[in-house]
Amino acid sequence: MKKKNDLSGMDIEIENYSIRRIQCCELQNCFSFWDFENNLEKRKKIEREIDNNIRTMYAYILNGKYVAGVSLCPADNKTVYLSYLVVNEEYRNQGIGTKMINYALKTSKNDGYSYIILKVDNDNTEAEKLYKKLGFAAIEKSCEITKMRIDL
Repeated sequence: MKKKNDLSGMDIEIENYSIRRIQCCELQNCFSFWDFENNLEKRKKIEREIDNNIRTMYAYILNGKYVAGVSLCPADNKTVYLSYLVVNEEYRNQGIGTKMINYALKTSKNDGYSYIILKVDNDNTEAEKLYKKLGFAAIEKSCEITKMRIDL
């Protein structure tokens, strides 16, 4: 087993996967799970945010294939907003989402943040169950979306 313990956005490799910060030129490798390919406006916005260090995108790479991703974006000087957590359908229920969230928690804490917030669609019960299992709690609920938070 090979492992690099770096929580500041550098590669972390364990066995046959890595979680790595990605750049705009790598987004096309993530179209199997992110919907940016067909939404040019969303893709351009995300590219601008990456280029301007407003948003950080991470990918889970398994045997050279990009199979999952997550985005972290500061909401304020204490809070990070987690979004775009997606695992390619054929790789779900293997613990990849948990690894991505744990990586986001460690990275955010290492960067000096106190909280992570996220929003989950109320009909996405599997995701909400995972977030609760990992320590997130609902702080606001509407008809369609639940806002959740975890203290780091």
